[in-house]
Amino acid sequence: MTERSTTSNRVATLIPGFDKLIRGGFVKNSINLVTGGIGTGKTLFSLQFAVNQIKAGENVLYISFDENSRRLTADAAAMGWDLDAYQKQGKMQIVTIEPISNPDFYSQISKTITQYGISIVVVDSVSEMALAFQDNIYRLRRELYVLSDLLHKHDCTTLITAEVPGEASLDAMGGGTLTRDGITEFVVDTVITLHNAGIGGEGDRAIRVLKMRRTQHVREPIGMKITNKGLVVG
Repeated sequence: MTERSTTSNRVATLIPGFDKLIRGGFVKNSINLVTGGIGTGKTLFSLQFAVNQIKAGENVLYISFDENSRRLTADAAAMGWDLDAYQKQGKMQIVTIEPISNPDFYSQISKTITQYGISIVVVDSVSEMALAFQDNIYRLRRELYVLSDLLHKHDCTTLITAEVPGEASLDAMGGGTLTRDGITEFVVDTVITLHNAGIGGEGDRAIRVLKMRRTQHVREPIGMKITNKGLVVG
């Protein structure tokens, strides 16, 4: 029997070792940010989450601002995940968006969610969307809130990724921004940071849940490794 990803108010990520850090999963209809430096595993986290949701019976919309679907499919295939098959089955929709050339992309997102009964949305990476509006910080803030409100309206549980310049600090009080734009982290319900180094051990990687609304989560950094089957936490 396929393991379900949802309970009454939680959506389990089904990433080994992670859900126990956040009381069983993401809050339903929440927006959850995974951020970190280059090579920390952000896209892998988002792909693994998406595939796990499909296997658990959910329909997924994967929105990409910086990857074409062919490259994304190839990355997933390297982990044994067949995104083409999921798309043919109608379980996954991959949409590549260029905000400048397609200013009505919100309508496209809304129609796709409604048409395919989407319950899970992944946005990878919101940093590329931010670049489109980097000359107008007020416009960027407005666009992020419009996107957030749209996803809440459709009752979707959302995972978004973003880049942080350099390496995210393992110190929760370390200061500095958690995304390149310095705004996204204030719009979302959850902030998760990925780290290439910091606590030692195999692979010397770490994951930390900095904030999660309505959740008493584990706050300290936890060891993480990347295997040939995806991320494993703890």
